[in-house]
Amino acid sequence: MKRFIQRATFGVLLIAVIVSVLTSLPTWFDGHLGGYRLLGHMMASGVIVVALPLYAILRWTDRLTAPAQRLVKLRRAEPIVFWGMVLFGFLTIGTMFVCMMPLASTLTMRALVDLHGWLGAVLALAVAANLASREQ
Repeated sequence: MKRFIQRATFGVLLIAVIVSVLTSLPTWFDGHLGGYRLLGHMMASGVIVVALPLYAILRWTDRLTAPAQRLVKLRRAEPIVFWGMVLFGFLTIGTMFVCMMPLASTLTMRALVDLHGWLGAVLALAVAANLASREQ
């Protein structure tokens, strides 16, 4: 059952990241993120904020309780890809969180939004790499 929940959580995370990337595509070409695209992006980001830590906890506890034979079979890159996905996910979330705080100037907010976009792109690549590196 735990395996099913883990896979379902990753599936939800994958769909949310795809929606986030698709809704942000116009901004990659000097477009504007607004209207329904912004609403979809923010809804997907809410799913990411919940699904990413949940998936990280499920995967981490899975490694803690896994039999030694299964740990030997892990690909060398799998933990690196997983922790990279978690790191870039939290950095992506964190940049927008800091941007929403009443601390930053307008120039800092614009820099944080740009950084959020780049980190989000790396997060999308990390999620794709995590999908490719997962054991079947």
